[in-house]
Order: sequence, then C-alpha cells, then structure tokens
Amino acid sequence: MPLLTAEEKELLTKAASLMGELLETLEVMQDKKLVKELRIALREVDEGKTRPLDELVRELNLEGEI
Repeated sequence: MPLLTAEEKELLTKAASLMGELLETLEVMQDKKLVKELRIALREVDEGKTRPLDELVRELNLEGEI
C-alpha cells in the first residue's frame, strides 16, 4: 500500500510550490531597491509608458527567435 494517495501527492506538490512562491516573495520584499524599481515600473505601466512585446521584437528583428 502506498504511503500517499495520488490526491495527497498532488496536494503536497501544490503546497511545496506555494511555499517556494512565498519564500521568493519574501526575498523580493527584503530588497528595498528592487521594490522601489518595481513600484516605478508599475507606475509607468499605469501611465501608458510601455508598449507590446511583439512590437519590440519586430523592432529588434528578433522574430522567430523568441
């Protein structure tokens, strides 16, 4: 008889993934410079200072490479 059912294995895998995401979030939150840069980037998105990725790819002649 297996120690864990397929359902339990799936739940454990999801929990481990969530823990990894939480640890990564905590690492980012501790980097004050990075948090400041993220806030600036989000503000620029809100202000419409961005453009679509496919436009940039075309401009750099990277079609088919990305």
